Amino acid sequence: MVLASTAFDVSSQSNFVAYWGQSSAGSQKSLGEYCGDSSIDVIVMAFLYQFPNTKLDLSATCRSTFPGSELLHCPDVAADIKKCQSQGKAVILSMGGAAGAYGFSSDDDGKKYADTVWDMFLGGSGSQRPFDDAVLDGVDLDIEGGSTAGYAAYVAQLRSHFEASSDKKYYITGAPQCPFPDAMLGSTLNSAWFDMVFVQFYNNFCGLDAYPQGFNYGQWDTWAKSQSANKNVKLYIGAPGSQSAAGRGYVDASTINSIASDIRSKYTSFGGVMTWDASQAFDASSWGQSVSSALKSGGSKKRALEPLQGRFISTRSANVTAGAMQVKLELVEGSDVYISDTENTFGFHVRIQSADQPIRQGWELHIPLPVGVSVAQASAQAHNIRVHDNTLVVVDGSSINENMAVAFRVAGQHIGNEFGLPDPAKIMLYTTA
Repeated sequence: MVLASTAFDVSSQSNFVAYWGQSSAGSQKSLGEYCGDSSIDVIVMAFLYQFPNTKLDLSATCRSTFPGSELLHCPDVAADIKKCQSQGKAVILSMGGAAGAYGFSSDDDGKKYADTVWDMFLGGSGSQRPFDDAVLDGVDLDIEGGSTAGYAAYVAQLRSHFEASSDKKYYITGAPQCPFPDAMLGSTLNSAWFDMVFVQFYNNFCGLDAYPQGFNYGQWDTWAKSQSANKNVKLYIGAPGSQSAAGRGYVDASTINSIASDIRSKYTSFGGVMTWDASQAFDASSWGQSVSSALKSGGSKKRALEPLQGRFISTRSANVTAGAMQVKLELVEGSDVYISDTENTFGFHVRIQSADQPIRQGWELHIPLPVGVSVAQASAQAHNIRVHDNTLVVVDGSSINENMAVAFRVAGQHIGNEFGLPDPAKIMLYTTA
């Protein structure tokens, strides 16, 4: 049996993951051909669509079966798995999918099937192995139907096999929908150890097309750091590889590169981008290559200006200057903003002036709100804004050539006449490199 060790780095923030096997574009290259592309770090083979009565479906890539059985036997795919692993890529088998007959009725069922998967696809020694002596690098759970029972026990039993084997590193991954908590995997994600979670930010209200206000990566980051069994679990932005790959949520390469750069700069949980699927992402558009290249180059890097100098002023206005670039920010309550005790809302301006040179590459403003203020929502006309860790984050791709103002409306608890301006000494302005 061949145990190929890979150079894949699970701790990286620049990994690109592609699902393969379902030929969602209508046709697909072989697994080996996709692995020949340096853009891809992990291939997730889809799907083991029926269990515990095991059935695989890899579209037209493999049709042969073991004699007297419906179980696929795929020697060519086995050779490709070894080829991928020899090139430093991880190859994982996905269980479930949107269409299939699968699920466990109890924890005992989950444990027993973990033993089966270990013997058929991983480091065990089953009599019928669909990929012969090729040893996969792990298992993915893309559970979109059936019962929620047994999966935590399944993962725990698989991990007991992993720990007993010193031959190679194995991974457990999951692919929940973005609404939090996931209806099918939520409880399993809380109790079982996952190495990577590929959140499907598409076909839902919280997807990439809802960025920034409705995009809920922050909720998943909170889960990763406070509820996950593995506090170092890596989260991936799951994205359709083309317009036809999903009902909604597709964004072009330039847009997702910008989103991924933003998320990467703020969340240590970020692991990279996952795409459905290889046949769509690596077509003539080169969407996959573009996204992977941006990840591996570090995305759009940002540098902080010198900390702003200023002091908290109870009259709600302050003039501050930012370092060598002589960027002037003024926080002030204006005539067109308001305070309301009854609605718990407050408004203020940030005026930005580039005194000696324009900021042409775009900018990002981080405004920590006073302690004790719980913000429910914020808005700034014509600007992308979100609230993260009680900080207003404003992102804009335009230039700052002269005086400009960003007007905010903040709503939440403990906001009223006693609400003071954010402390200008804690505001940070960033520009893209």
